[in-house]
Amino acid sequence: MRTINLYTTVFLFLIFSLKLHAQVQDLPIENLLKSYINKINSLNKNSSNIEILDLYSDQYSGSTTYVKISGAIIKKEYTKKDIADQLNDIINDNNYTFKLALKNIIYSSQKEKAATLSALLNFESFIDMKIAEKGTMHLNIVGTHSDDGWKINQNNMIRVSETKEIGKCVCNLYTKGSNKFVTELFYPSGVEYTHILESFAISNKNGKRFIRYNGKSYEWDKQNLNLTYDSNVLGQPKEPKDAIKLILSNQYQEPCADIIFY
Repeated sequence: MRTINLYTTVFLFLIFSLKLHAQVQDLPIENLLKSYINKINSLNKNSSNIEILDLYSDQYSGSTTYVKISGAIIKKEYTKKDIADQLNDIINDNNYTFKLALKNIIYSSQKEKAATLSALLNFESFIDMKIAEKGTMHLNIVGTHSDDGWKINQNNMIRVSETKEIGKCVCNLYTKGSNKFVTELFYPSGVEYTHILESFAISNKNGKRFIRYNGKSYEWDKQNLNLTYDSNVLGQPKEPKDAIKLILSNQYQEPCADIIFY
């Protein structure tokens, strides 16, 4: 009787161990995500984008909603080719590094030929080994299975910037007479500096002075020098150059810690 009880106990223990082992094993869709994170974190100038692109199906489609620190929202659609271009940008820029860390898997469901997963990731980007941006990604992934294994077929992501280092911007100011100006602003945008040309025009109407810029009208009071837009006073500039700097500083407050004029 003791022998039977012993065999029964061992058998039940083995069954429990097998079930426990099955429970702790990651699902293929979870392994796909973790493989993606590891490969992204291993990117360097000697890397090839092929290893990461191999995780995507040829029919891949995705969308990303970027929520900036200022609250601005930008939405973009992506194909597999767009992903390849992004990876090449990271690989070819020796000064830029991008890192991911899995925060937690919220939900995953595994079928024979398809799977879904929802997860939170933390991200950090570095320029010249200094933190440039950090935040959180919420991913909703659809994976499909083919002869080549599991692939990312869809990915809808919300990327929220929580902290971002901003840098100095440089602006060339050109005059066209006494009332018209053109600016060429260089500002940090991700891994590189972007530049933009914009025009300003100072005019008078009904005894009031205005600065027209980018389809907006800023009132520049002749008496107290208040520069106002949408009931908000930006400052009291004395010269057109100072007024333009105030406007640009307000417009580009996210990427520009300061604007140096030439």
